[in-house]
Amino acid sequence: MKHRLLLTIAMAALAVPAARSYYLNGPSWPAGSVISMHVQLGPSPRLADGCLDWACSAAAAAELWNVALGRVRLRTVQDEGVAQGRQNGRNDMFFASNAYGYALESTTLAVTTWWQRLGRITEADITFNSALQWDSYRGDIERRLHDLRRVAAHEMGHVLGLGHPDEQGQTVHALMNSKIGNLDTLTVDDIQGVLALYGLSGAGVAEPIGTVAFPPRDETFEFRAWLETKYRDALGRPATLSYTDVEGSVVWVQEYLRYRLNACGHEGAVGRVRIQIAGGGIVGACGTPKPGSVIVFPSRDETHAFRRALEAIYRDDLGRAAVKTYVDAEGDVVWIQEYLRYRLNGCTHAQSVEKVGRQIDGFGVQPVCR
Repeated sequence: MKHRLLLTIAMAALAVPAARSYYLNGPSWPAGSVISMHVQLGPSPRLADGCLDWACSAAAAAELWNVALGRVRLRTVQDEGVAQGRQNGRNDMFFASNAYGYALESTTLAVTTWWQRLGRITEADITFNSALQWDSYRGDIERRLHDLRRVAAHEMGHVLGLGHPDEQGQTVHALMNSKIGNLDTLTVDDIQGVLALYGLSGAGVAEPIGTVAFPPRDETFEFRAWLETKYRDALGRPATLSYTDVEGSVVWVQEYLRYRLNACGHEGAVGRVRIQIAGGGIVGACGTPKPGSVIVFPSRDETHAFRRALEAIYRDDLGRAAVKTYVDAEGDVVWIQEYLRYRLNGCTHAQSVEKVGRQIDGFGVQPVCR
C-alpha cells in the first residue's frame, strides 16, 4: 500500500485561465463505491451560512461533487466520539495540528492523506488545521477566517483522485488549484476531471429529467433575435459586450429555468447547468413542480444572478472572447424568462412575443393565456 500526502492550499488570488486541463493524481475509487467521510470535527460556532454544525457544511461540500459524479458517491457521516486513525478502514475528517506526523504550517489549511492498492484508493483522511479560525460562508474569502465548505470541497476533490492543475504548468480556473481564493464552487475544469475519472454524472441514476415541457429552442432563438432588433431599432440602445453569445444565453437560461421549475433551488440549478456545459450530459431534476394552474417562475433577481454566473463561466471557465450585442445581460435574461413564462402558461410564440413587447413598451405585465 502507498501512503501519500496531497499537499496544501494557501490563500492567494486565482488566475484567469488560457486553457482547461484538470490533473488526475493517479488512483481512483472502484466503480460503485460509496465514499463515506466520517465527520469528527467537534462542536461548531454559529456558522455564517446558516448551517447548524460542521457536518452540515461538509455535507454541502460533498453535494457539490455528487451532482457531477457518475460511478461513485460521496456521503458524510456524523461520527463524533470515534477515534480517527491512519489505515483504520474509515475516511476521517478532523481538526489537528499535524497530519500523521506532517506538521501543518500556518499557511496550510488542510491536507488529504490517502492510501491505495493496485491503482485503487482504499482510504482517504482529511486533516483541517486546528490552529486556524474556521467558519462556513459563501463569496469572497475573509482575512484570517477560513471557509470550511470550500476547503472541504477542495480536499474532497483530492479524495476523489484529482490533483492541482496549476502545479502541472496549467493556467486554469479551478477550485482544485493549489491556492484558494474567492471561488466557492466547482468549475468546468473540476467537473471535467471527475467526469474523466467516473463517467457521466447521470449514468445509471434514476432521476427525473423534468415534467415541465419547454418550447422548441428554435422558437426561443427567434424571440431572442426579435429582442436584439427591438433593443437596437425601437429603443435605440447602444451596442455592448457580452462573453455569453446569444445561443449560449438562450440554451442555458432555458436549462436553468427547467431545473428551477422542476424543484431545484438556485444553487442546484446553476451547478447542473455547469455540469452540462462541462459535457456531463443532462442531469436529473430535483423533483416535480408544485401543482397549480399557473406555472410560477423564480424571482428575477435569482435568474439575473444565474446570468451573471453564466457570464463568468464563459469568461473564466471557457475563456471565451466578448461578443457584441444590443441587449444588456439583465434585459437578456429578464425578457427570455418573461417569454418562457408566457409560453409555459398557454401562450403561442406570436402571443408571447407581443406580450413581451408590450411590457418593454411600458404597458406592464400582461395576462397569461390560461
